[in-house]
Amino acid sequence: MTKVKICGLKNQTDIKCINTLSPDFAGFVMFFEKSHRNISPEKAQKLLSALDPNIKSVAVTVSPTEEQLEQIHTLGFDYVQIHGKISEKLLSECKTPVIRAINVNGIESIGDIENLDNVKGILFDSAVPGSGKSFDWSMLEKLPKNQKMLFLAGGLTADNVAKAVAQLRPFAVDVSSGVELADKSGKDFELVRTFIENARNSK
Repeated sequence: MTKVKICGLKNQTDIKCINTLSPDFAGFVMFFEKSHRNISPEKAQKLLSALDPNIKSVAVTVSPTEEQLEQIHTLGFDYVQIHGKISEKLLSECKTPVIRAINVNGIESIGDIENLDNVKGILFDSAVPGSGKSFDWSMLEKLPKNQKMLFLAGGLTADNVAKAVAQLRPFAVDVSSGVELADKSGKDFELVRTFIENARNSK
């Protein structure tokens, strides 16, 4: 069964929603002030303390520094999801298991991270991460299945996630903007519920 990651959680209402609906992963945007979903380490600590421990926590970052990665490790996140640029040295020395995000136009670089032991997963996102826009999923159909967790992100919604799962059978699907309230104040409970159901029940 394909697993589900709900990303961009930012308040206690979101945590209550997630704890009730039980996705497999919960994502929190850290150290990226351009995003309205960005939260401080102090807020992350409060939200993590309220999160069901059966749900894996993921700190979502863009080109993090060594100090930021150390803070994420200290907070106790299960994984760190890294977008943008990072040196192979810093990536290999990261103490928290890594989910490396790759934009679809950078798929040719996947070989560089395949051999890093602490990179546990690879997340494929649209060319503009966080845009809510999907991409041509057929680009991923010929990727070899390996020991890395493969996450599919970018433009997924409750309406198209079943099709995406049926086509690619990824390890997990990832959604943020596709399950937000219209005013972007947090997650929409019914959209999250429907997304999870459709992802897990896809034939």
